[in-house]
Amino acid sequence: MFTTTIFQYEWRQLWRDRWIIAVLGLFLLLTAYAVFNGTEKVATRTAAIAKAKDELARAEAKQKSDIDSVAAGLKAVKETWRDPRLLSMVGSRLGRVAAMEPQPFAFVSTGQSDLFAHYTRPVLYGEASALGFSELSNPVQLLFGSFDLAFVCIYLLPLLVLAFSYNILSAERESGTLRLTLAQPVSVFRWLLAKLSVRFLLLAAIVVFSVVLSFLVFGFPVHQHVSTLLLLLGFVLAYMLFWFLVALLVNLLGQSSGSNAVALVSIWIALVLIVPAVISQMANTLYPVPSRIHLLHQYRLAEAEAEKNANQILKDYYRAHPELAPKDSTQANSYQFWLEYFASVDVLKAAVQPVIDRHDQALRAQQQWVEQLRFASPSILLQTSLNQLAGTAPANYTAFREQVIRFADRWRGYFMPRMFANERMQSADFDQLPAFVYEPPHVRTFATDALALIVFCAAVLGLGLWQYQKRAAALLTS
Repeated sequence: MFTTTIFQYEWRQLWRDRWIIAVLGLFLLLTAYAVFNGTEKVATRTAAIAKAKDELARAEAKQKSDIDSVAAGLKAVKETWRDPRLLSMVGSRLGRVAAMEPQPFAFVSTGQSDLFAHYTRPVLYGEASALGFSELSNPVQLLFGSFDLAFVCIYLLPLLVLAFSYNILSAERESGTLRLTLAQPVSVFRWLLAKLSVRFLLLAAIVVFSVVLSFLVFGFPVHQHVSTLLLLLGFVLAYMLFWFLVALLVNLLGQSSGSNAVALVSIWIALVLIVPAVISQMANTLYPVPSRIHLLHQYRLAEAEAEKNANQILKDYYRAHPELAPKDSTQANSYQFWLEYFASVDVLKAAVQPVIDRHDQALRAQQQWVEQLRFASPSILLQTSLNQLAGTAPANYTAFREQVIRFADRWRGYFMPRMFANERMQSADFDQLPAFVYEPPHVRTFATDALALIVFCAAVLGLGLWQYQKRAAALLTS
């Protein structure tokens, strides 16, 4: 009965102070802008991929037309190396667009998407493992991060929680109403839990309303992704509950409102800013990634050395692959340069593979380090979960890079035997060209991360109960 009275009193007080309207307006504005900003970024990426595919389609249509014109005798080939029927013209100029299409929730969290390119076009020339998957970005934006929904929930939502609950006990003491309240048959702990429950439920309703409304306003098909949306909201609400319980614990220390505010902001700085930054810096220090410039330098040196010994490398390649040797040694092959290059690919790989392996091993070690230490802070757990929901986690871009490398080998593997056989391209052959399809990785840690957030909440609640039992008498006489 008394708990119901507390709920009613808190509701009336918050409504009278216009807290509900202020928080609703502020969080709705932040959420709407974050969703808009994320949607714009995804739209820009999607447009870039669509433009690349459209340019490829137009270039391919022209190439087909030129091939048919030459085959029909309607167009003469003035220079042999510009013959549109040459396989090298297609393989080196019409590389397929290997794109990492954005996932449905990509606008929620920028993740690694501001560091890596979302599409590339592997061609015959160039080693796929040395392709650049990074892209130029604004250094200021990389320093402060993108303003997306993940940023709002991880960084700003806890501040709203703390502003909403930092003085629930100290304000009663400072106004002189605490003794009157405690004259009722209720414990301080139960009374504080009831007050915090009202505030948690109100803020939870505001968060759910703001997120769903923002999604609908900017055209997200909520009805098609109900389960994923519920998962997203579940993580955000669990994270929010953690901060309410932290406020409960600090209030039970019995300090003034000013001291509570300083303590809560300090905890926020430690868990949201310092711990993730320290973990990231330690990963870079313990497992430094070799410079990509060094990798490309090694590749250029190996390439120059291979060019000097191109003829000998090709002869050795024919001995190792007699099935590719020319049947008629009197007929010159139109792809002599490419044959020498294909023969030297293994030599180039052997020269740069140690550097590539060190780079990949260091990168995997960094990712494993961060993954193992994500339990050090609830903010890291939420960031990891939102990145996975959005498809912008490091695992997604690692998978994309590996898939592009494999596809580049497939692309070269389609042309190489035909070029050794000195064949020509026909317009009908375009239907047989390899196509790239990105497959998102199936690594998910949602259950583990959700359990870890629950453990954090239970631990803070347990500390609060222990603190209350320790200071119950002091709280009653304060």
